Amino acid sequence: MQMFSPRRFLTNKAIILSMVFAFMFVMGATVVVSQAQEEEGSAAEGFWPEKPSPEMIKEGEKIYFVKCVWCHGTEGAGDGPGADRLWPRPRDFTQGTFKIRHTASGELPTDEDLFQTVTHGLPGSAMPGWSHVLTDSQRRAVVAFVMTDLVVDRGFWDEEYEEYTPIVVQNQIPTSEESIAKGREVYMRKAKCAECHGEDGRGNGNLTQKDEWGFKIVPANLTKCWNLRGNREDPYNPQNIFREVSTGLNGTPMPSFHDELSEEDRWHVSNFVISLCDEYGIDPITRKPKLGFVIRSNYVEGELPGSVDDPAWEEFGSVYVGMGAQITHKPRNFVRKLDDIRVTSLYNDDEIVYLLEWSDRTESHITDEGEKALKEGIREVPPSGQPVAKLGITKWPIFNDSIAIQFPAHWQDLSAPEKPRFIFGDKKNAVDLWKWESSGEVKEYTGNGWNKLNFRDNKGVSVPGAVWKDGQWRVIMKRSRTTDDLENEVQFELGKYVPTVFFAWEGNNGDAGRKMSLSTWWYTILIPPVPMKVYVIPPIVALVLIGAQFWFKSKAEKLHRS
Repeated sequence: MQMFSPRRFLTNKAIILSMVFAFMFVMGATVVVSQAQEEEGSAAEGFWPEKPSPEMIKEGEKIYFVKCVWCHGTEGAGDGPGADRLWPRPRDFTQGTFKIRHTASGELPTDEDLFQTVTHGLPGSAMPGWSHVLTDSQRRAVVAFVMTDLVVDRGFWDEEYEEYTPIVVQNQIPTSEESIAKGREVYMRKAKCAECHGEDGRGNGNLTQKDEWGFKIVPANLTKCWNLRGNREDPYNPQNIFREVSTGLNGTPMPSFHDELSEEDRWHVSNFVISLCDEYGIDPITRKPKLGFVIRSNYVEGELPGSVDDPAWEEFGSVYVGMGAQITHKPRNFVRKLDDIRVTSLYNDDEIVYLLEWSDRTESHITDEGEKALKEGIREVPPSGQPVAKLGITKWPIFNDSIAIQFPAHWQDLSAPEKPRFIFGDKKNAVDLWKWESSGEVKEYTGNGWNKLNFRDNKGVSVPGAVWKDGQWRVIMKRSRTTDDLENEVQFELGKYVPTVFFAWEGNNGDAGRKMSLSTWWYTILIPPVPMKVYVIPPIVALVLIGAQFWFKSKAEKLHRS
């Protein structure tokens, strides 16, 4: 039996204490390093996506070849049957280049990033959200198939060449006038965002850019935050902008500013960008501004505004009108570059006026090639925004930018919900169409069908103001409320709903004739002016009632004292 040794006990005790202190130091250092990594957005342990099972990949393959192949193609190269008719073109998965990520510039996205893209879609593109079509497990299976079988130039689990550096959205700076002012300074000078996106954010800066696949690409219009990629669920949230400024958009000229701008600067510029976005209520289904389908024309005493900058327009506010692509009749407009307009309407005792505002990155005027094309026939322009040899198109002409308003000529004779066909009316119901072109011409037509638009030399419609500035057209169209031509021209009556359609042409996109953007039927209603007695009588009645109350009160007090 070994005897107890004080020296050996003290030695062992020292060793044990040393081991305990060493363990505590390592654990403490690990915690500190872990916290520092999280705060700095460095690579985190366990960030690698989980490898899917063969069964999951097989299920994703089946779903892909039913739902996704038509746009993205059999090999995932973004060359499906519909690719040439989509703007922007579908994503080419093969290179592993994805825009929407929470990882650093040039890195692959996480599997959760891809899942959210499939779930919510990409606003402003043809990629829809699939949450109402596919279950959670089905969407994750599709993502697994894309990651394992379609991304061939890179590997999501290639630990030798790949890394995941999470960009953490944190320390948000609340929106304020001060923050927005600082953000504008970053936008204009430090980050020079205006060089691409334009001073007012309408994407009218550098229009010569291309993506990594050689297709033409345009800077985002920041005034339409609901159309920004990865922004569908909460379009007015600066967090979405902060993420994109921090990560960049792989495959596009949009770089990451994670290293160039401080975290505070990125929050300030995000707050500024959101302040550029037009404020509308968002429809919970479409995730775009709500459509009211009624244009309230308000009464103005005296002269109607004749300038686009008249403050009278701001007094009553505008209505958001969504525009679709005309794809029913050739030449079809598979890519509408004009997807909405803002409409404001006023009237007085004699006239009615509309202010029409829409974003357009270029001020377009017809060229000699455009004049020739109008005579020979307009061809459909490829949606990719560049020549497509297999379609026989090497270039296309430029036409005038244009806007038009259409009404049924005899809306009083229509029984609700009957209306003429919205593309230039029909044989039974003629329409009255007013059109302005950037050449300065104002034209009036009578329409009896999509191929029967007859010019009228009436000159009843005037355009007192038309201005293009910083990527936006603002055009005023005015006409008498009533005319002598009861057969062809619309007559406006107070308090009645007059069916109204809007058309728009983007000349630089090759839009002319039936190649255009258009709305469905809306209604213009001239809100009857409020009689002056409405403002005078209530105060008088109130004063009489108050006087009567005091009279009865004084009588009651006299009776009480007596």
